Amino acid sequence: MRGAPAVLSKPEGAKKAGKKSMEATWLYAPSRTVIRFLCRVLFRLEAHGESNVPERGAFMLISNHASNLDPLVLGCMLERPLHFLAKSELFKIPVFNWWARNVNAYPIRRGAVDRGAMREVNRILREGRGLVIFPEGTRTRDGSLQPAKPGVAMMAVQAGAPCVPAYVDGSYRAWPRHRLFPLPRKIRIFYGESFSLPPRPDGVSSKEHCQLCASEMWRRIDAMREKAENSRPRPKGESA
Repeated sequence: MRGAPAVLSKPEGAKKAGKKSMEATWLYAPSRTVIRFLCRVLFRLEAHGESNVPERGAFMLISNHASNLDPLVLGCMLERPLHFLAKSELFKIPVFNWWARNVNAYPIRRGAVDRGAMREVNRILREGRGLVIFPEGTRTRDGSLQPAKPGVAMMAVQAGAPCVPAYVDGSYRAWPRHRLFPLPRKIRIFYGESFSLPPRPDGVSSKEHCQLCASEMWRRIDAMREKAENSRPRPKGESA
């Protein structure tokens, strides 16, 4: 069996060079506090399973993507700073560009192999950070869970870091892609147990392996979706 390349974290307390190597910039904590407060007020935001997120070491938080709210709510409910990938078009907006780069966000070109983004992913994980990634590649158009992209799985395979599945329930109802402004709908986040992607078996091509890993990522996120749906309060009078 051929194993995926391992991500080696730097020793704890090792000196980091430069701004990009910081766990979080000065703006991350106050932004998280404000976003958490607003989301709790507007969307009655709650989280389940936060203890499944590692307190240290590299990992990838893989989640469904139904709304622009998803990266905000996923990050604001965790005390550990996270890093994010966002579509490069957003970084053309001056104010967003400044804010995003100061809250650990990095641009990625969609629809193409972005080697710069892949190097950034490897650097983040090599330094023992947590990275949020959406295997669907883009927001769903109808609220359903879309197939995971092999290209995203390739990033995870090359990084070799463990994955933590998550599901954001309610963000599509709160702010679907066809609405200009969000609605005050309840949002819940479910964080699952970490897992490692399977190594590449002998006789299986890299392309086939990435597809297998994409399917495994999808399966893990879908399991969290089922957990979210099964935990929803039943309407009064409805039997179990």
